[in-house]
Amino acid sequence: MARGVLQELYDRLPPGVQDMFVATAGWRSYRARFGSHFRANLRDISRTDFLDADEVRADQDRRLAETLRWAADTVPYYRELFRREGIDPAKIRSVEELPRIPFLDKETVRLRGNDLLSDGFSSRILIPGRSSGTTGTALRLVHTREALGWEYAVIWRQRGWFGFLLGDRFAGFGGQPVVPFEQQEPPFWRSDLARGRVLFSLYHMKPEFLPYYAAELRQRGYLFWQGYPSSIALVCEYLLENGIDLRTAAPGAVFTSSETLLDFHRDRIVQATRAPVADRYGNAELSVSAVQCPEGRYHVDTEFCALEIEPHEEGPDWVRGEVIATGFANRAMPLIRYRTGDVATLRKQVGCPCGRKRPVVEELDGRIEDYVVTPDGRRIGRMDHVFKDALLVKEAQILQTAANAILVRIAPRPGYGPDAQARIDREFRARLGRDIAVRYELVDAIPREANGKFRAVISSLAGGRLRAPADASD
Repeated sequence: MARGVLQELYDRLPPGVQDMFVATAGWRSYRARFGSHFRANLRDISRTDFLDADEVRADQDRRLAETLRWAADTVPYYRELFRREGIDPAKIRSVEELPRIPFLDKETVRLRGNDLLSDGFSSRILIPGRSSGTTGTALRLVHTREALGWEYAVIWRQRGWFGFLLGDRFAGFGGQPVVPFEQQEPPFWRSDLARGRVLFSLYHMKPEFLPYYAAELRQRGYLFWQGYPSSIALVCEYLLENGIDLRTAAPGAVFTSSETLLDFHRDRIVQATRAPVADRYGNAELSVSAVQCPEGRYHVDTEFCALEIEPHEEGPDWVRGEVIATGFANRAMPLIRYRTGDVATLRKQVGCPCGRKRPVVEELDGRIEDYVVTPDGRRIGRMDHVFKDALLVKEAQILQTAANAILVRIAPRPGYGPDAQARIDREFRARLGRDIAVRYELVDAIPREANGKFRAVISSLAGGRLRAPADASD
């Protein structure tokens, strides 16, 4: 049954029954992510957390050698690549020698995805996935349970640095449409008992509903918050503007991910919660991971990946450019020297006051998107979920010049037609409702900004622009 149809059926259920569905989905998710692989990996990386710099490099090089050997033995794409390029992967003994291997780009993953699958696994045990589709190519991905366990091991290692354990209750601000858009009464959240979290809807954050969010967050004892920084910042902006002090209900930390954490978002969250904010940089392809420590520095999770920088600029102590990632966790579909499309600044010297000796990423320049503003005043970020299954879309961009309408530019692939557009429209309606007009325009390519950057959402509305409050002038 199509996901859009399932969403429509879910939306018709009463909130209590929706909680049951969320809890059931949460239990399935828990089993996939937090089984024996998760526990073993968390033990493993807890052991390597404070290795010295030489030991970190040796451990990473060992994991890299295992990944290259596995790719050469079991992945058709790499067998062909290594043979064609005359590469002996056994002679690549360190991350510094990785440039012998050509880059892997997103279009190759899209076109050669089946050849990138390892023949070392039965298809019955693999877990399908998708990457986001607005800022580039929506990719069909495949993961193993072990890979998901690896990802959540590095996530929970970071949370452990701040004193939290698996099972602690937390507030989640992600993109799941868990509350029907048309719902006009609280609760604007649903409980995922299996994973110890309550999922707050990002699609109901308008002025008259935010008091309910604030009341819930003040009284329920969420030990930490986690989610998209732009959405958490909206809640914090409401708390600050209305002088609401969370007092003893304040979270012990706020963990952000999936968007670029902007300075003014961080400042707003810290002011409202008095809690440390710790970000994570990762991707759906499971090829890269870097997390902020209590000192605020991003440490590359060297047990999970190797991170290179293709230089755009360079100084004595740093190098800035595109992130090239090699993932160690996902053996079902290993990506080696993968162009992420993200830009980062890497310190040339390791070291941090926290005592960890892994490489330090100084700055991340990922996606920055405006909000979409609905006719009833909701401000909604991270619209790329609409395109996550849109494999017939090369890229897409949302433009908004009025609160009652948006224009969606789509650069289509061959085969794109009414059925594909109808599926996209259902995703928009689930997140924006039916009071906003959605017009589609097919184009050959999406224009870039003067600085060459792609913007997935562009708003000319004062409430939609993503900028620091001090810059607001209209």
